[in-house]
Amino acid sequence: MSPEDFRNALPRFQGADLPHNLTLVDAPRRTATAYGVTVAQLAVAWVAAQGPDIVPLVGARTRRRLADVLGGTAGDLDPGAFAAAEQAVSLGAVAGDRSMAPLLALLDSERP
Repeated sequence: MSPEDFRNALPRFQGADLPHNLTLVDAPRRTATAYGVTVAQLAVAWVAAQGPDIVPLVGARTRRRLADVLGGTAGDLDPGAFAAAEQAVSLGAVAGDRSMAPLLALLDSERP
């Protein structure tokens, strides 16, 4: 990440959490490579495969990145591609808080 990247301020990208969380991308990256797609394409295809009532929302900073995410054959992946990625990145595997504590406190809906 570049020094200007906002993620540098997030707990998940600091200290011991950063190397741990970066390793979580290894298995999906291997799966994506084996199927000839990018990790982003695999992620969007996984979300789309969760059911007919689920619509992936894709965020991209540039048109080129959007074309990359939406391109390729990711929509045609078989369940085996998703199983490998799901096994590697289980729920709760990410280390660190999602955001900085003062920002999270602003989101507390139970505050008066």
